[in-house]
Amino acid sequence: MLSPAKAKEKALKALSVKKLMERGWLSALLGYLAKRDELKVRLKYIGDVTLRRTDFEALAANAYYTAKCWPQLPEELARTAGNLLKPQDALPWLGRVLSSVSHLCNKSRSLGKKVSISVSPENVSLEINDVSVAFNPICVNIGTILEVFAGGEYEVPEVLSGLRGRDVIDVGASVGDTALYFVLNGAREVIAVEPLPSVAKCAEEHLKLNGVTDEVKVINAALGSGPVSVPCDYDLLSSVSFSTLSASGPCKVPGVTLGDLINMVEDPYLLKMDCEGCEAQVILGPERERLRAFEHVVFETHPHITGVSNQKLLTSLKELGFECRLHIIGSPELGLNVYYCRNSMPKTG
Repeated sequence: MLSPAKAKEKALKALSVKKLMERGWLSALLGYLAKRDELKVRLKYIGDVTLRRTDFEALAANAYYTAKCWPQLPEELARTAGNLLKPQDALPWLGRVLSSVSHLCNKSRSLGKKVSISVSPENVSLEINDVSVAFNPICVNIGTILEVFAGGEYEVPEVLSGLRGRDVIDVGASVGDTALYFVLNGAREVIAVEPLPSVAKCAEEHLKLNGVTDEVKVINAALGSGPVSVPCDYDLLSSVSFSTLSASGPCKVPGVTLGDLINMVEDPYLLKMDCEGCEAQVILGPERERLRAFEHVVFETHPHITGVSNQKLLTSLKELGFECRLHIIGSPELGLNVYYCRNSMPKTG
C-alpha cells in the first residue's frame, strides 16, 4: 500500500499531465489505471495522439519534475513542438525533451544556481545567475544546453578560475553551446570544431544571436588526418551521439589535426573533447605529444565506440604529465565518463 506521501506524488503527477491535455485526460487516466496498452488523448497545441501506457506514465512524471523548477516549461515545450513539428513527430520530441530536462531540476539547485528558462517557437531563452543566452528552438537540444549551462558539465573550478583572456579548442562543438559557455566564462577565443554541416550552421547562428562571432571561430571539419563523408542534414537530437568513426553520407568535410588547431590560437589553455570516439585517436595517436601544449584537458570517453578502455587513455595522459580525475559519471553501462586533466608541467613564457 502506498504511503500518503507517495499517493500525493502520484496524484500530482497525474494532474501535471492534465495540463498538457486538451481532451481525454480522465479517460486516459482510467485506462492507465486499468492497464490498457493504448490511450487516446488530444494534447494542447499538438492534436489527437495515441499514447502507449508507458508513454502516459513517463509524460506525467517528467512534466511533474520539470514543473517543480520551471512551472511554465512543460506547456511551453508542447506549444513549441506543435508549432515547429508535424503531429507524429511532436509527441516523441516532447517526451525526449521533458525526460532530459526533468532530471536537471534538482541538479541545478544542488549547484546553487538560479536558473530560468522560457521556450517559444521563436526563441529559447536561458538565464543563469543573471547571465542570459539565447538559441533558435529548431537548432538546439534543450536538455543538452541545460546540462552545459545549469548542470555543471564543464564547471571545473581549476579551469574556470584561469580562463579569462585565454584560448580554448572545443572539439565536438555541436550547436555552439559549449563555445558560448566558455566565452561567457571569460575565454578570449574559442576554436569550435563540428563535423556535421547542418549542426555547424546552427552553431554559427547561435554565435550571431548572442553577439560573439568575434570570439568564436566555427570550423566544419572532423578531427583527423583526412576528409570524412558525413550526412548533410542530421537530426539535432541524435547529433550528440554522432561519431565520425562510423560516418557515411553525401557531404564531405575536411580533416583537421590537433596541430592545425593549436596553430590557430596564441594561447592553447584548454582542450575540450566530446567527439564520440576521436578522443582515443588524439590521446593514443601520433599527435599525442601535442597535448602537452594545453594546461587543461576535459574530455568524454566512449569505450563502447572505440574499444579502448578509459584506463588506457588515463595511463597515456599520465605519461604525458597530466593528473586526471573523474568529473562526471555519464553512463556506467557504456563506460561513458567525463574526465578533467591538469598538466603538471605546463609550458612557461
